[in-house]
Order: sequence, then structure tokens, then C-alpha cells
Amino acid sequence: MSELVVVALKLGFLALLWLFILFVGNVVRTDLFGRKVPATEIAQASLVATGGPTAKMPRKVEKRLPTVLKITHGRQAGLTVPLAGGVLIGRSPDCQLLLEDDYVSTKHARIVVTPSGYQVEDLGSTNGTFLNNQRLTTPSPFGAGDTLRIGRTLMSVEK
Repeated sequence: MSELVVVALKLGFLALLWLFILFVGNVVRTDLFGRKVPATEIAQASLVATGGPTAKMPRKVEKRLPTVLKITHGRQAGLTVPLAGGVLIGRSPDCQLLLEDDYVSTKHARIVVTPSGYQVEDLGSTNGTFLNNQRLTTPSPFGAGDTLRIGRTLMSVEK
């Protein structure tokens, strides 16, 4: 092989190595600090927290909504969290449901109230959020009879 080909191969390998290092750094950063949330999502979440959309919710829907999220399997089995206004789930201290699980991201998922009921959304977690054993890719409706799995923790909603 000519010396020029060897130098080109070395530079190509070096470029691939740097791409790998940048990819790993991005994954670590996302896991530690979460993903950037657009301002529209922040505004929508604050409306939900202040009861904005729930005021438009029909009384029939509001009455049949579950009131608590209960951990059924995992380290914290038996723990219940009120669902009023939605729940942020993860390992971060500012989450309403703090999970002690190695497979949970800092800000892993959230449950929000919509006019039609509760909706669960994965927040770009590394290991994923599973609703009824299906990995979430988009926000999905979440209600009685559904099972939510985050890491090794299983949860369900109750009245």
C-alpha cells in the first residue's frame, strides 16, 4: 500500500473515533440533563398544572378519571402518587415520582391531563417507556387497566 492510502485510512479511522466520542458524550448529556423542551410544550405543561385544560374537560370524563398512580412491581412497590395536574417521572429531584432504578433517565416520562383523559409521553429516555408492553414513540392515552413500565418498575392507575 502506498503511504498516501495509509495516511487516508488513519485519518478516516480518527474521524470515526471522534464521531463515536461525540455520540457517547451526547447520550451521557441527554441522560444527565434531559432533552430540551420547546417553549410551546412548557406553556402547555404550565396550563395543565394550573388546571387550564381540565376546566374544559366534561364532568363525565373527569369523574371516571383515575386519581392515583400506583407502583405494582419494583423496588418501590406499593407507593402511590396523586395524578392531579400530571406527574413527571425520573431520577431527578424535581420529579413528582422519583424512581430508584438504574434504568431510569433523569427525566424519563411524564403523564399529563388532556381534555380526553391522561396521556403518557416518553421524554427521550435511553431505555424507553413501555405502555402495555409496547414501546412509546408518541404521546399515548393512559387510563385504568393500562400498565406502564419504566426500567424495572411497573405502574398502574387506580381510582
